[in-house]
Amino acid sequence: MDERKLPDPVTLWKKCNWWLYCVFVTIAVVLILHYFYPNTDQDNARYILSAISQGLAAILALVFTITLVVSQMTRRYTAMDKIIFRRETVFLMIIFGIGVVTPLLALKFGFLEHGVNLSIAFAVFCVFSLIPFLKGVNWVLKYEFGVDALYREIMVAIESGIEESIDIEELTEIGERAVTEAPENTVVTITRSLSQIGKKCAKKGLGDETSWVVCKLSDIGVKSVGKKFEEASFFAATGLKKIGVEAAKIGLTGGLLDDPATDAINGLKDIGAKAAEKGLVKWGTTICTVEGLKDVGMELKDEYMAVNGLWCLGAFVMEYLPEQVDHVIQNLGEMEKEIGRDLLMRWGKNCISDYPNLKSSLEEIKRRYEKG
Repeated sequence: MDERKLPDPVTLWKKCNWWLYCVFVTIAVVLILHYFYPNTDQDNARYILSAISQGLAAILALVFTITLVVSQMTRRYTAMDKIIFRRETVFLMIIFGIGVVTPLLALKFGFLEHGVNLSIAFAVFCVFSLIPFLKGVNWVLKYEFGVDALYREIMVAIESGIEESIDIEELTEIGERAVTEAPENTVVTITRSLSQIGKKCAKKGLGDETSWVVCKLSDIGVKSVGKKFEEASFFAATGLKKIGVEAAKIGLTGGLLDDPATDAINGLKDIGAKAAEKGLVKWGTTICTVEGLKDVGMELKDEYMAVNGLWCLGAFVMEYLPEQVDHVIQNLGEMEKEIGRDLLMRWGKNCISDYPNLKSSLEEIKRRYEKG
């Protein structure tokens, strides 16, 4: 069996846990009814069965109407497939259908004693199953349709040049949530969208918007490393590099926020250091951040931040990914051609003040650099 096709247990639990809660509540209600209220008066039983059937039918009609309206709001031809005809919706409709018909059959055939308890159990499950169902609809709207719609709206707003209409905050909020509640491919889509938005903002000279994207893309990248989303962290680093280079080329500054290029350097350093610490090598996230620091630094007039970050990453690489040290040394050599060895060595003195445990690793990479 191909192990890559096996579902992640954590993701599977997050997807199914609310449905399991519905099952547990239903079982608890069945046990209570069976042991504490085994018999029901016939007149009351008929009324209960009739009320359950009518109530569930009304709820089913309301849920179907809401789902149909939501599908139409997306203005997509595939919305029906992804919302109404998805497995969760079909399953819910079947359960509601059984819940509506069961009381009627109990009335028809006179199974009042057991029919009441069974109908109540179905009704309890149907009502509580609305929670995971609505959460699923929200997930589809947010990630299947919302991300793409927001990306298009933001790009149009940037192109129009009206800053007041550019609202990037909602998309970045979705991106931060996606790291904890969505699969990696969804996070990759969002990071790539934010990268394009940030680069476009930088080209248009929108300093605050660019800095906002850079800061949030950095947060998403660091969190992705923590979740071991290698592809997502790689694209976050790639986006920071492109945005930082673009901002540095034109000397873009932020009004209320920091300079985008400086923010990009800090984000690249944080992502690269954490990726090295986690030992992520498949997508070369750390290598990408090293190259990003060098590229952004060479475009800046003041290379101190980039050089300091390179030495810091070098210490992390020496400690956790020693096989990539030569790549760090190569990029440091390219920086030396720009600023000279004296500044290169001097600007690396305080780079690991927050990581005293890496002091020996920093000294080792400096020794290897000077030797080479």
